[in-house]
Amino acid sequence: MGPFFAHYILCYPLENEFVNPPIEMEIEKTLNFNEHLMAGGGDMGEMSTAAFAIAYDKGIPLKIARIYVSHHGLERGDGVARVFARNDSGINGPEDLVGKKVGVPGLKTTTTTIFLAMLRRNYGIEEDELELINKAAPMLPTLLDKGDIDASLMLGDVSVKSYYSNKYQEVWNVDEAFKQEYGDYPPASLLVVNADFVEKHKDRAEDTIDALIESKTYGEAHIDDICKWYADKFGGNAEYYKTAYYNHYAIFLTPITEENRNAVMTIFEFTKDRGIITEVPDPANAFVSI
Repeated sequence: MGPFFAHYILCYPLENEFVNPPIEMEIEKTLNFNEHLMAGGGDMGEMSTAAFAIAYDKGIPLKIARIYVSHHGLERGDGVARVFARNDSGINGPEDLVGKKVGVPGLKTTTTTIFLAMLRRNYGIEEDELELINKAAPMLPTLLDKGDIDASLMLGDVSVKSYYSNKYQEVWNVDEAFKQEYGDYPPASLLVVNADFVEKHKDRAEDTIDALIESKTYGEAHIDDICKWYADKFGGNAEYYKTAYYNHYAIFLTPITEENRNAVMTIFEFTKDRGIITEVPDPANAFVSI
C-alpha cells in the first residue's frame, strides 16, 4: 500500500496490535506499490485504478476485490483532483488551458488520465493541445509560483493544501465533474488480489479483508490520536490531516457495486482512449467477490 496519511488510519491499529487478526499479515508501505504488485510482490494490496488496467493489459493475474481510496472524504465530497492557476493568470476554466503549460503529477496516473479524457470528451480539447509538464506532485506548486507553468493538475495532500491556502484560482474540480457525469467520485485506487492466491486461499483473503476493515474502523474511531501521532512523527498539522480525511479522500474498502464498478470501468475506458492499454479489462475476469 501507499505510505501516506490515510494508510496509517488503516494500518496503525494493526501494526500496534490494537487489532489482532486471526492470520499473520505483513504490511509493506511503499511509493512503488503499483510496481510492487505488478512484479508479484504481494498476495493482496493497493493498486491505482489506471495501473490495474495496465497490469491487466500485460496479462498479470490480478483481480479487483474492493474500492480502496476514493476521492471522497469520510463525511464530505470536496474532492482532491483540481486544476489550479495563479490568480492573475486569466485562466478561468478548462477551455482556457489550450496552448498553456500545464503541470501534471505523472503522465499515466489515474488522476491525469481522468483529467485528459474529460478535457477531450467534455471540451473537445486534445492532449496535444496542451504543453504537459510532468513533475512529482510536491514540485507543482513551486513551478506554478515561479511562472514555469501556467496551470497545474494537483492531487493528494498537495492539492488539498493548495485548496486551503487560497493562493491560487481553482480552474476545475475534476472529481466533482466526474461525479456529476458518471454518478460516483473517482475510485483512485483498488484493493487487488493475486488470482492464484484467491483461488487457493479464499478464506485467507476474506480474513485479511475483515482484519483491514476492523483496523480501519478502529483507526477512524481514534482519528484524533492518530492525527497527532502522525503530525509529531512526519510534520504538519493534526487538524489538517483530519480535515483532509473527512472532507477530501478516505480509504473505504467498499465492496464492488454496480455504481462503483461503472466508475472503475469508465477509468479503464479513459486509459484505453489515451492509448495506454490495448483493451478494456473484461468485468467478468477483472473483478472477484470476496
